[in-house]
Amino acid sequence: MSPHLDLVLDTERLDFRPGDWVRGHVAILEGGKSRDLKVSLRYRERSPDYSATVIEIPSGVLHTGELTAGASHDFAIQVLADAMPTYSSSHGQLYWEVEARSDEFGVDTTASRVIDVNVERETAASGRTS
Repeated sequence: MSPHLDLVLDTERLDFRPGDWVRGHVAILEGGKSRDLKVSLRYRERSPDYSATVIEIPSGVLHTGELTAGASHDFAIQVLADAMPTYSSSHGQLYWEVEARSDEFGVDTTASRVIDVNVERETAASGRTS
């Protein structure tokens, strides 16, 4: 049986700046077989006919072995200091996503949350202009 995961961020705010920490936990709603549990912060590119991960920042292994219902595993990943911003147009989008992944035989179980990285807010806060 595959586990069921819930990715919970420690803040209601999904708007981050370069250098901010993304913190939270992975709640195990239903247990199951797993080799390990990891979380990563990924910069993704998507268009109508293409999808790729451009950058991936791993948390490291949060847990090894079978996942038990009711368990919770904390993580913290820092947004790159020179992170690219979230961007969307009619042709596609660039965005940041936090993904929890249970490495399993066959198809892995995942849970993810899209976050916004706002570079303009960082530039305005430092007094610089583009």
